[in-house]
Parts: sequence; C-alpha cells; structure tokens
Amino acid sequence: MTVTNIKPHVVAAQGYDPEHLTTLSRAMASWFVKLDNSFFDVDDLGHKRSRIDIEQTSIVRFQEEFPNIPLTNVLVGAVFKRTIQTRHTAIDEIILPWNGRVVCFPGDARKIIVHRGVATVNAWSEPAYRRLGVVKADSGVAGEFLDWFFTREAEREMFLNWLAWSLQNEADKPNWAPFFFSTRMGTGKSTVAMLLARLFGEANSITQNNVDKLTGRFNMTLLKSKLVICEEVNLRPGSGDANTLKTYITERMTAGEAKGRETERVEQRVCLVLTSNHMPFWIEPEDRRYYIVNVDHDGYARGPRAADFAALVQRLEVWAAHDGNVARFYNALVARVLPDDFSAKTLNVDVHGTEIMRQVFGNGRATILDQLEELLTGRGQHALPESEVVKLVTGELKGNINSTKHLMSDLGWIKQAVKWGAVDHKRQLWVQLGYTVQNGKIFGPDGFEQNLAVHMKEDWEIIR
Repeated sequence: MTVTNIKPHVVAAQGYDPEHLTTLSRAMASWFVKLDNSFFDVDDLGHKRSRIDIEQTSIVRFQEEFPNIPLTNVLVGAVFKRTIQTRHTAIDEIILPWNGRVVCFPGDARKIIVHRGVATVNAWSEPAYRRLGVVKADSGVAGEFLDWFFTREAEREMFLNWLAWSLQNEADKPNWAPFFFSTRMGTGKSTVAMLLARLFGEANSITQNNVDKLTGRFNMTLLKSKLVICEEVNLRPGSGDANTLKTYITERMTAGEAKGRETERVEQRVCLVLTSNHMPFWIEPEDRRYYIVNVDHDGYARGPRAADFAALVQRLEVWAAHDGNVARFYNALVARVLPDDFSAKTLNVDVHGTEIMRQVFGNGRATILDQLEELLTGRGQHALPESEVVKLVTGELKGNINSTKHLMSDLGWIKQAVKWGAVDHKRQLWVQLGYTVQNGKIFGPDGFEQNLAVHMKEDWEIIR
C-alpha cells in the first residue's frame, strides 16, 4: 500500500507514536460499520463502500480533523490494519459488524452503540452549540418572542415546562404534545418550529406538512428523530391517521418500516409538536394527549401590530443563528425548576385544560351529557338515526362530533344496524335502553308500541 502526500515521520521504533495509532484507530472505528462484506459511513448509511473507499476517505479526514498528527505510510498502514484486519477486543478501535439497526439514543454522544460485539448506529447527534462550553443562562430574544406568541401566561408556562422537561430528559419522551392553533396566518407557529429545531438540533428534527409521512408506511426516518413537527394538521374524525398518532405520542415501542426493508419493532423517543389553522375537532373528548393552545394575537399577518411582530421574528432569526445564544437559552431551560403539579407523562385536563380545549371537547362533557338527556326526554323519542344524533350534538349543543358515541352510550342507548326508506344498505340507529325496533315499530316497557314513522316519516326494516 502506498499513501501519497504524507510526510515521513518516525517517533518510536515502529515508526509512529503509539498514542497517534490509538487516536486515529478510534476515530476511524467511530466513522464506519460493516455489513455483508461492505462498509457504511455512519453519517451516510444509504450507500455501500469498499475497503479502498473508506481508506481513502479516512486519510482525508485524518488530515482535516487531526492536523497535528504527522501522517506517515507506516502509521496509516498500522491504523488500517488495526481497525480492519486484526482481531482484538478493543471494540473502540475496530470497525464492528452492524446489525442494520438505527435507533435514536438522545444524550449519548457515541455514534455507535455496541452490544455483545455488534454495532447499532445512533441516529442522534449532539447539537454543536452544546459543545461550546457556554455556562451562562438566559432566554434572550426567544423569551421576548414567546411572551408575544402566548397571550396567556399559564399557557406559556405550561409549554416551557414541557420543553424544559423534554430537554432535561432527552433519553425519555413526553406522553402529550403541544398543539398550536390559530385562525389567522402569520402568528409565528413556524417560527416556534424553527426555534425548537435549533434547541433539539436540526439533525435530530424533522418538520412535515400534516402527519402523512409519520403515519404512512415508510416512517422510519421520522421515528429515528427526536423532534417531529407536524404543520397544518387537519384530520378526519376517527381516521386511521388520528388513531396512529395516538400511538406515537404515548408508546415507546412501535412498528416502523424503511424502504427496501421489512417492518421492525422500533424503540422511539419522539417529541411531537403540532400546528394548524383548522379547529382540531378530530380530537376525541377529554383526550389527554394534546395540549391545545390558541395562539392568535394582534401581530398576525396584516394585523394591527403586524410590522412590530415581523420585526421581532426577524430579530429572533438572527439571534437564533448564533450557537452561543441558543446555548444560553438551552441552559436556562435545563436549569428550570418544574412545578409539582406538572407531569410530562399525564396531562391533567381538569387542571391545565385551556379554553380552546374546552371548546374542542364540547364545552364540558358532563354539561353536554345533561343537556342531551334533557333534550331527548323532552322530545319523547326512543330511537334516533345516527345522522340526527350528530345534528343534535354538533348543532344544537355545539359539541364535538367525536363525542356522539360516548354520550349516547353513557345515556344507555344502544346502536343497531337498520335499513329504511328506499336505501338498500345498513344505516345506524340509536335505540334507548329497554326498547327494541322491529318491523318498522319500536317496542318498550308496559306494552309500549309506536310506529317509527311518527318520528321518521319513513318505512323501517330492522336488519337481523
């Protein structure tokens, strides 16, 4: 083997300083893994490399990253022999077999995690600002921005507690997600996303529109991230995406799939943040997975203070571009003392619920339940089609469409499959407990019998 452009340098009898051999061997062993007789750069696992490829790459990186180590043919040859050829037990000085897995291990600076002699690649990268050695702590322009973005102090403090906990416990994950809603454009939701990505590290963060990539088939890249921001979320009530989203918020172990690979069980530590200009009525009543905040304010685009807010956003972008500023903000969050009533694992809706959460959940489920019972009793109806119940709940009672099933069940009503009129397929009918529907009539206690046409003005037939 001949290595060109390397200065001759002899320190010890073998032709190099043993400490230099150790330093370069450890570096090279941290850059590559091998699988099926091919080598892979841990920062570019999508492309196979030959031995010649990684040797050439390593020479260039040695020169760039260790300029004070004189590279000689003898030293470089010894490094390649130790990391690639020789069998030994110094696992940090040998290119190890890779199990093909990539997992996010936040807070662990090692790119390769070794278990029983086999390497797992760590997708998490320590943000550069954390290596500066900055010890001061302050919120700077980020604090000014958040004071404007949140119009209610309690909601700002709740979000900062979530953010502080997530950074203080990066190897863990919270079980609820902040959800920023505004009816107007230009309120700073995307700016918050930028700020969060700087704190968690751009290499560890992904921003996407809606939740399609997260809930879709090839979701491995997102599950290997620490921070996932879903913008412009707008789902259908009861949709599969809405149900899948719940799993990623609360479950540590889930299924993931990458293109060209089989589905595998993944340990994920994702912190999820959602934004939208659409009211999230797809969220089920009293769901403890989302902390919904209305972030409308007078600085929105074309608003009365739009120019002032735009100037603040511009100042924040300049401020956040400097690692030292982000480091001080990070230090302030890591040092933040969390209140006793705060939990990142369980969201107490009764204590911390926001006004918009109460609106999304139907202005209080208990109240709506009483109102619905009173309404049905006043009508004297013992059977209603699903469509009519939805109209009552969302129209007259201004409730959430997702609450229909729970409300009717709690009132003791049972859903049956029924066809009626000229439509020859099943439709859903709610029947009060103690009553039955048969042959276009409803039967109840004490000989009660009534033609459904009294309420429906249609012919009915029960599907058995």
